[in-house]
Amino acid sequence: MLKRAVILLALVATVALPFALRPAQRVLAAAQDTVVIITPHNEATRTEFGRGFQAWYRERTGRTVAVDWRVVGGTSDITRYVEGVYNAAFERRWTAKAGRKWTSEVQAGFVNPNLPADAPETVRAARAEFIASEVSCGIDLFFGGGSYDFVRQAQAGRIVPSRVRQTHPEWFRDDVIPRTFTGEQYWDDEGCWAGNVLSNFGILYNRG
Repeated sequence: MLKRAVILLALVATVALPFALRPAQRVLAAAQDTVVIITPHNEATRTEFGRGFQAWYRERTGRTVAVDWRVVGGTSDITRYVEGVYNAAFERRWTAKAGRKWTSEVQAGFVNPNLPADAPETVRAARAEFIASEVSCGIDLFFGGGSYDFVRQAQAGRIVPSRVRQTHPEWFRDDVIPRTFTGEQYWDDEGCWAGNVLSNFGILYNRG
């Protein structure tokens, strides 16, 4: 009995010690503005980008901003989450009008940028209404993932153009940030998304 109690006490101490020794954290005052970002990046990356953005925002606007990070998993998890929230939000809008039913055709069609010529008028109307609407998933920025993911989101209409291409056209030149390189796309023609880093992936192995 005593041995079991000692083991239990040791486990509790192991779990509690890191919290007890953790340095006191400064409680930040409520920020004037908030930006909601969903990302697959780890805490170190979030901290560095968040700190840099807050400093940049304060310098240019004179206001403070809090970064509300949403972490639901990897890029695939984020894609499923965003699609699910958009589906639910547009379904509520669509069915709020009497006589309009939420069908599998409408669900698939309202995010389809290439509807066939024989698509039902109801589906065409759903697509047009979604694009013209302000239906949102409540996220300001999707930060992370590859160009393929953002091309899909832009085509579906789930991300909208920013003003960055209008405010900084000098960034989007072939000698600064080329639109394509080695077959990969690095920014969207309409300004819906832009890459912020170049990454390489490879396989390491021991030849010995």
